[in-house]
Amino acid sequence: MHRIVLALSVLLVGCRASAEHAVTVYAGPYTDNSLPNEIVLFQPLSFESATLAAVALSQVVGEPGEHHQWEVEGNVVQWFGRQDHQELNGLLMYRWRKFPWNDVVRTTFGIGNGLSYATSKPKLEQFFHPRTGTKNVLYHIAVEFTFAAPEWKHWSYVARIHHRSGVFGLFDGVDGGSNALTFGLRYGF
Repeated sequence: MHRIVLALSVLLVGCRASAEHAVTVYAGPYTDNSLPNEIVLFQPLSFESATLAAVALSQVVGEPGEHHQWEVEGNVVQWFGRQDHQELNGLLMYRWRKFPWNDVVRTTFGIGNGLSYATSKPKLEQFFHPRTGTKNVLYHIAVEFTFAAPEWKHWSYVARIHHRSGVFGLFDGVDGGSNALTFGLRYGF
């Protein structure tokens, strides 16, 4: 556990001290459905008997405008079910904070890119992509919406896609990956 805390601390070193922080807790099932071809287009999905639970720590590192910000995030993942490895993920996330309905439901949209390290090769990634397999280190994408009542100053609900992939072979020939559709809570401070 101390290694996980150390990894998150190292990820956040150098960030400005006065910036906003957030802790996000989320969980959800594994799907082998394609991120661009099926999930984003709301096609029917199938889920496997594997679920992730994650804790993420993030910090704002830039606010180039009133309506958007840049964040760095580190998250720790534990898988349960047909795969039981852990992941350490680090990413840079862009977050849009201004929507016309924010006076009714405060909403943000974030998209982040970074790296994912799995402590062992994920069994379902290997099973669904036998031709190219998988690797411990792959590309990581997070696509996230948060929702909150306007009077909630710190809490919000989170809907997030947690994605690992080889980026069409860019990562050591891996042409596949995995997704989890997750929900959780975010606390900003």
